[in-house]
Amino acid sequence: MRAALELFSARHYPGVVAACQDAILDDPGNLHLRLLRARALMALRRDPEAQTEISECLRLEPRLGAAYRLLGELAARRDEVESAKIFLREALRLDPDDAEAREWLGVVQAMVRSTAAADKLPAAAAAVDHLVERSRSSRRAQGTRPPPEHRPSALSQLPVASGFGSYLVEAGVLSPVQLRAALAYKKSTGLRLGTAAVALGFASELKIEWASLAYHGQHRRAAM
Repeated sequence: MRAALELFSARHYPGVVAACQDAILDDPGNLHLRLLRARALMALRRDPEAQTEISECLRLEPRLGAAYRLLGELAARRDEVESAKIFLREALRLDPDDAEAREWLGVVQAMVRSTAAADKLPAAAAAVDHLVERSRSSRRAQGTRPPPEHRPSALSQLPVASGFGSYLVEAGVLSPVQLRAALAYKKSTGLRLGTAAVALGFASELKIEWASLAYHGQHRRAAM
């Protein structure tokens, strides 16, 4: 168990899976080993195997709060927000002191709010476009010239990333200045944008993972 924990701390997840599997053969009822193996499998994105391991934990101990928390994380990854909330609330009911479950529940609830806000954007944008066009038509009919355009600030003229970078700003995870700093760090190090933001101390890994889940979830829904 100690060796597996050290490997997990070092993020050597394949080693964790192998070490736990060997130990489980000698002690199949060890829930700590099984949960650690499930977490390593999740880190490797081997979610079906992780779910099987978690299900075995619940078969051995139906009131294991940590297992429900991991199920909640898996559901959030699949953009199954309602299921994630159910699992995480059950985790907290069984273990009210589970800080990770509480934080994940907050993240999932934020996903719901972010999705609801995003769903309103197309209608809001259409309404604004309609009002702008009405204003232009009115000015043309009256023969008046439009007022001078507002000169943008130097900050707003700086380039802003599209896609996931823009989403991080829209969701309030990063400020525009932090985004540009993270992009510069990404360019110089070759890291992914989210990893760069975490390395610079702008956001936690959990916030970046939440944002990634919500961002890709929106794209999946748009493609349906």
